[in-house]
Amino acid sequence: MVPAETHRPRRGATRDIRYEVPLKAAPERVYAALTSARELTRWWLLGAETDARNAGRLRLVWPRAKDAAGFGEREGFFVDLEPGRKVAWMWKPARGEKDVPPLSSFFINPRLKNCEISLLHAGFPASADGHYDRYARAWEDCVAKLKLYIETGKTCKDEVIDLETARILSRKKK
Repeated sequence: MVPAETHRPRRGATRDIRYEVPLKAAPERVYAALTSARELTRWWLLGAETDARNAGRLRLVWPRAKDAAGFGEREGFFVDLEPGRKVAWMWKPARGEKDVPPLSSFFINPRLKNCEISLLHAGFPASADGHYDRYARAWEDCVAKLKLYIETGKTCKDEVIDLETARILSRKKK
């Protein structure tokens, strides 16, 4: 029997990146933060262009944060928008990233006066460890920054943060 940590995933197997994060905000507020170029540049990006409608263009430019994934600039389009409920982006492939799935989705689930977001970036080949790890860190940074911004109005675009840091910073008084 092969120990679990040395077992190779079966051929054709995939892995998904998933984050579920509670937010103290109305779903419409979160939707705007994920679709408006102005909002995206307040909490996450150096630059953005958005045409927030299905098949609308999307261009995102990341700051070069310390220890960040360093994505630079990416283009894509919105593929599934439901105001206050869902935002999905389809990315154009980046050079050298043939194993990175192109679809990223945010599901916004209402919870009384607040909501919860579920991020899903699915379909990484089991053999793409480097890409998977890089994107998992980058998406955690994204949802942590979104939480911090939505709940406190604070931003930290030039730093890389994780969800625990965002929870701690969100608890502090504004």
